Amino acid sequence: MSEVSASVGRYLSTIHLVSESTGRPAKTGELANALDVSAASVTEMLTTLEARDLATYEKYKGATLTNEGEETAREVMWKRCLAENFLTDDLEIDDPDEAREMGNALSDEVASRIREHINHPCNGECSAPQTEYNECCDDVRDTEAN
Repeated sequence: MSEVSASVGRYLSTIHLVSESTGRPAKTGELANALDVSAASVTEMLTTLEARDLATYEKYKGATLTNEGEETAREVMWKRCLAENFLTDDLEIDDPDEAREMGNALSDEVASRIREHINHPCNGECSAPQTEYNECCDDVRDTEAN
């Protein structure tokens, strides 16, 4: 997985979610609406993501994640899911923004330790990383795109 900023992780997750729900590349306008940013900002970020080999972007057609971009998006979503479950179930804190921030800050080692602690109690299906991460809850999809 590529190391990414919170902003890049949010874009990758949103591209993934939009593409998955529509079955086609994510269009600039859809991403701008989902992220509440301008279309120009989306285009600028898509250019950056393409330069980093995390996405491919074709004007008027949209953006698709590369294999590395898909893996990174899933990892970002999984870490956010872990943080959300830990905060909600263990600390009784229901704050999606805090969960997103915490998830973005988790190293792989800390995420793994949290997973062991909470025994990954998700109860739905998620598009987080391959194998074990497919247990993440659907709530991650809904809130990550907002």
